[in-house]
Amino acid sequence: MTENVPAIAMDARPRLPRGVRLHHDRQRDAWVLLAPETLFGLNTSSLEVLRRCDGNQTLAEILDGLATQFGTEPDRLAPDVLALLGRLRDQRLLDL
Repeated sequence: MTENVPAIAMDARPRLPRGVRLHHDRQRDAWVLLAPETLFGLNTSSLEVLRRCDGNQTLAEILDGLATQFGTEPDRLAPDVLALLGRLRDQRLLDL
């Protein structure tokens, strides 16, 4: 990945802020991130990351869980996960 990776501490506990939630859209048969007056479509990878953003797990724990699930190392996933979380944070769709 060539974009800058946002600085997010490994002990951060990402969570969806009030008014933002994951939702399965039956009409689209797809998972979306709902925010006031906003709907974001999610791919499978983004959904797996956001399901873990419950405010209880640290970023390090999220990366470890994803790495176990996908059979890889956390360091390989970190750039993409950090980029996703950074974009969502910048759009105020995620609290860190």
